[in-house]
Amino acid sequence: MKHFYTVFLFFITLQVLAQDTKYETERIIWEGISYPYRYHHLEQYFNYYPEKRPVASVDSTIINRNYVAVFEVQDNKFYLNNLLVSGNSSKEKNHSVLKELQNKNEPMLLHWVSGLFEFGMGEEQFHPNDTINPYYNDYIVFEVVKGTIGRVENFTYNQLKLFKDYQYRRFRQNNDYQRLFRRLIQNGMSEMEASSHIYHYILFYSKSNFLKK
Repeated sequence: MKHFYTVFLFFITLQVLAQDTKYETERIIWEGISYPYRYHHLEQYFNYYPEKRPVASVDSTIINRNYVAVFEVQDNKFYLNNLLVSGNSSKEKNHSVLKELQNKNEPMLLHWVSGLFEFGMGEEQFHPNDTINPYYNDYIVFEVVKGTIGRVENFTYNQLKLFKDYQYRRFRQNNDYQRLFRRLIQNGMSEMEASSHIYHYILFYSKSNFLKK
């Protein structure tokens, strides 16, 4: 449960601040192609090991995390492929500090990561009434158990919506939904914002309800 609440608080920060501050996504390399990725697995790691955070962040939010993590899936394992910060002569995050993080310049297995995650492929699009959360024509949804890739599914936008609707209906029936909903309200969201937030990230929150073959 501690892991559960640790991760969703990062999403609260993103939801509240994204309209006022430029948000830079992480990246995920899947079958050799890089895609935007909106889950911040290293924040949990740096909460446990703050001395390893490459650049000190004033407010410790994901908006101002001052790095870009590059994740990669190889041989059914989930790795940190690189960790980029701004170099001395550039504002772009193009300077690798992966070696400083683990004293060796090689991918780092994300053994602490478990859950159900997704990323979009193709052109980033936005609905007229939502300029924060992009959508895509196609998605990959994948399951991770302690850094090992489980089931993988390809979805179109409409298929993913149907899947999320199903997950949301299931999740609302258990006590975790009410605990999460109350926690979001306590952290400043309105009831409408909390409900919308849970739906948007329902794949992560409802990972125990992943459809079985």
